[in-house]
Amino acid sequence: MIGQERGDIVYEIATRKELDVDPMHSYSETLDIKMKPNFLSIKDLRLVEQSRFPFWVFDIDNTCVTWANPVGLDLWRAESVEILRERSMQSGMSSSVKARLKQFQTDFWEEAIFDEMWTMYPDGKPVKLLCRFRGCTLEDGRMGMLCEGQILEQEPTELLRGAQALLYTGVMVSTYSSDGKCLYANPAARRAFPPNGIDIAERFLDRELRHKLLNFEEIEYEGTSLSRVKTTEGERLHQIEAKLSFDVATGERSLLLTENDVTESERAKAETIYLANHDTLTDLKNRTYISKNADNFISDAFEQGQAVFLSLMDLDRFKYINDTFGHPAGDDLLIEIARRLNSFLPEDSIAARLGGDEICFLVKGPKYSRQAHTICAKVLASIREPIFVQDHELRLSASIGMSQSVGVRRTFDAMLQQADLALFDAKANGGNRTSIFRPELADKSSDFLRYETELKDALQDNRLELYFQPKVSLEFDRVVGAEALLRMHTADGRTLYPNDFIPVAEATGLINELGRWVLEDAARHHLELRRQGINVELSVNVSPKQFLDPNFVPLLRSFLSMADFEPEQFELEITEAVLLADDNRLKLILNEVTDMGYRLSIDDFGTAYANMASLQRYPIHCIKIDRSLFLNENHEILALSVINIAKALKVKVVAEGVENTQVRDWLYENGCDEYQGYLFSQPVPYDEFLKCLGPAS
Repeated sequence: MIGQERGDIVYEIATRKELDVDPMHSYSETLDIKMKPNFLSIKDLRLVEQSRFPFWVFDIDNTCVTWANPVGLDLWRAESVEILRERSMQSGMSSSVKARLKQFQTDFWEEAIFDEMWTMYPDGKPVKLLCRFRGCTLEDGRMGMLCEGQILEQEPTELLRGAQALLYTGVMVSTYSSDGKCLYANPAARRAFPPNGIDIAERFLDRELRHKLLNFEEIEYEGTSLSRVKTTEGERLHQIEAKLSFDVATGERSLLLTENDVTESERAKAETIYLANHDTLTDLKNRTYISKNADNFISDAFEQGQAVFLSLMDLDRFKYINDTFGHPAGDDLLIEIARRLNSFLPEDSIAARLGGDEICFLVKGPKYSRQAHTICAKVLASIREPIFVQDHELRLSASIGMSQSVGVRRTFDAMLQQADLALFDAKANGGNRTSIFRPELADKSSDFLRYETELKDALQDNRLELYFQPKVSLEFDRVVGAEALLRMHTADGRTLYPNDFIPVAEATGLINELGRWVLEDAARHHLELRRQGINVELSVNVSPKQFLDPNFVPLLRSFLSMADFEPEQFELEITEAVLLADDNRLKLILNEVTDMGYRLSIDDFGTAYANMASLQRYPIHCIKIDRSLFLNENHEILALSVINIAKALKVKVVAEGVENTQVRDWLYENGCDEYQGYLFSQPVPYDEFLKCLGPAS
């Protein structure tokens, strides 16, 4: 094959073959002579000065001819060696030729000799040569290339073209004798071969394929395989095609191997398959995988006489983690939950993340076995163990809904629907539990949709109303404020409480619209009280999601422009969950709110996982102690600790859920500032709240 570039560039065009020959003989004289290979010094070339064949020395590093005998000068059309040295072949040399010559240079140190057909282009005119290349040390000790050529008068076209394709292809081609020794390797193969392992026994890592290749004469192995092989780049995956052949030199049976490196493509294929079936965050299976494979899992268990248990789990209060910490923290939490879940599941089970914090797992076992129930109990217990996220200790819980297929063949969709109903039941009963599907739960499945419809209609038809639960000063025994609590009236006259519809609002994204309505109506009542000369503090519950609403801060700022509006008398109650995060974004929002004059209160303090030190991170004005902290003597110790630390921090303390005089008196004696609860009044409409103003007794 003839190269396309011009200049004094040299192009290889035929096969390479190592021969043990003496470089002092011409090709015609030495093809049948075998001597121990050796490389010479450039000082040892006097004997070939008068040879009738062209000899020259090529400086591989500097890409120039540094010595030539007279016939060699004629070949290169140079009047002297000095003129020839000044010619650089760098500009016209392709990258493949450069790589080829560098490979030669390395092989020469191992005393390699190569016979190849090349086309040279002295002065841009092609000359076809049968060449012999071997090592020759230059005067400074570097390895050069001694070249001996024989001009070919006739062009073996097909041979040249075939040889060029073999030399320049990226496909690795090699032949092997019956004992697994390498007879020939094209340049692509030589570049891939490890330095000390070119034979079959050293290269191939898959035992079965290696055995077939080493015994090809006995088993007449031919075919295509994927195999791990040793290469200069380490272990790689090659697609290998084996063909039985005959060696052209000896006529003996040989093996022709054609190899392609498919490491990256196979890795990409495996990754594509993995991504199609796995959740990339938690490494659990994904919804697609379980949807495709769950029915077979259930059917196999049925055929084996086993039961199948489908459990659907999500985390209680997970939305608060995302809202308070941000999604990266939520992601870290899910990763840890998945790790803990895997530690309890049997190997033949399936666990999949369906989306968000919802995880489904399928377990099979003996009929009437409590194995699945035990697993669920262990999972819930493990989730209650502290979890560290972004240097914060979280204490969480989860809810699980379970459906069962015992003695019947069920579909995955049917079991998932039942588990979903059971999960709803578990969460409705306070969470942190496993609920097993019961037929009566199906009647509740329409409640969610009904509440969603009721909520949308109530927002549109103004069927929302604020009730007010008075807050009483323990020192002065009079009403000093109230907490605004939302009620929703249905079209048929029923009144729904926040526990009925707030989860629906958060799940459907209506919480921000609902929150804006509450803030606006509370502000309206605040102004009415102010204009009547009544200076009491109103507090409003704010969902963590509202802090992420871009309209939240502008809405609060708009209230300041209203005449008689007093932000110091308008308190925003936030959930204890916000204290979980050392979140700069949340800090900025809370500081901006308090800079406008609003007060911040922590609701139900002591029921979650906050600590008193976290109060120092935020501009908190008030703590509301949950009633559970003073139900008995042990809890009173906790309540007293909260009161004392709050006083040290100069934070007001309000007790919630006070229902008897004994608790009220204890709170007064121990320094609590205010209380609210059924002892004084339940939440009442605005007109009734006005009647409550005045002395408490």
